[in-house]
Amino acid sequence: MNVFIFPTRNEPGLEIIHALSKSNKFELFGGSSYEMQYDPARNLLRNYVLCPGYRDEDFRERFCEILAANKIDLVFPAWDPLVAIFSEWHVPGVAFITPRPDIAKLLLSKQDTYLRLRDHVPVPRMYPPDDAPLPCFAKPDRDSGSRGVMEITTPNLLRMAIEQNLLLCEYLPGEEYTVDCISDLDGRLLFANVRHRARIGRGIALGAVGVHHPRIQHHVEKIAKILHVEGPWFAQFKENGAGEPVLMEINARIAGSMGLTRMCGINIPLMSAFLFTGHALRVPQARAGVLVNRALSFYVDHEPFEAVIWDWDDTLIRKDGKPDPAAVACLYDLHNRGIRQWLVTKNPNVDALMERHQIPRFFEATRVSEDKAAALNGLLREYDIEPTRCVLVNDSYTERFQIESRHPLLRVVTPDALEYLGRERFD
Repeated sequence: MNVFIFPTRNEPGLEIIHALSKSNKFELFGGSSYEMQYDPARNLLRNYVLCPGYRDEDFRERFCEILAANKIDLVFPAWDPLVAIFSEWHVPGVAFITPRPDIAKLLLSKQDTYLRLRDHVPVPRMYPPDDAPLPCFAKPDRDSGSRGVMEITTPNLLRMAIEQNLLLCEYLPGEEYTVDCISDLDGRLLFANVRHRARIGRGIALGAVGVHHPRIQHHVEKIAKILHVEGPWFAQFKENGAGEPVLMEINARIAGSMGLTRMCGINIPLMSAFLFTGHALRVPQARAGVLVNRALSFYVDHEPFEAVIWDWDDTLIRKDGKPDPAAVACLYDLHNRGIRQWLVTKNPNVDALMERHQIPRFFEATRVSEDKAAALNGLLREYDIEPTRCVLVNDSYTERFQIESRHPLLRVVTPDALEYLGRERFD
């Protein structure tokens, strides 16, 4: 089945891509509307599409054309306003991973969510502008995460928050938690995983660990019984001064840090895709105590290349004499992509070492020489390799300067920058 993920340039969209990428049941499509040159998904998806903006007057018409042209069976929205928009769409042959429209609309507003749930679970106290204490907390009513939030500690900050029409709420000083959830199509909770947001940056959890928290689990079960959110969702809580977890927001979509729950053995995006295509779900046993740290990954755009020439020592083989797993993975990936490969080294024992370490023999030729620059020059001539279409992977800067002086158009990549070589895209 063909799945369309939109947008792909945010953390939830990227998490959905990674969660579905290894399934042989789905072919992945996706795209974003703006700044596509900065969308990592272009480097991940073979089927990447530039999409219209959801505020465009002809958004529905143009997006439905994309769905029809790519024979899409399933749409996975990765942003709250799109969840609400798609919840109201009825397109023959296409399923949208959203709850019903009334819940999608309700969850767009924190204030409406608090009013709906305040008699059932702890929610922050909300203050009118003329009666807000200091300190308090201000946040947009309709944005998710920490975008636009302000800790209000002075009258000037309070005045700014009021001018921006922010929601004024109780200040919650304690620890923050997210609960990754999935419910069936009748809104019955199938699984919930509480994770402590231990390190937060850019509005997302950069460091998180799964925890057992009975009070939060109880609150989530109450929310599920009241709202009957269908499909994937998550709730965020923050402790007040007394240590009681208080609901901050609920979002009816995949969370960017749901990868922790995936590492625990529960792939909520994949389960959601099966759920909305009519399959019965069985939740596997989750692993406890998983901790994750998230860091930047690099996806690099550059002029294309057709050939890679490898060094051996300290490149394919680490300084401790063992194969470098990342470099060997690149060997396989380049082979899969049909990119030609050669090996140039000073090591006279390279054939025996390749056998010992079971390095794949993807090289069209191996050249052993003390004068690596001269050997490289001969290789380029013999195989008619165009330097502008070739990349050399080599650790030595001394050799690099020698090679650059002879072949200034040949790109030289050091082993710390293997991301430059890219990876085969998902389909």
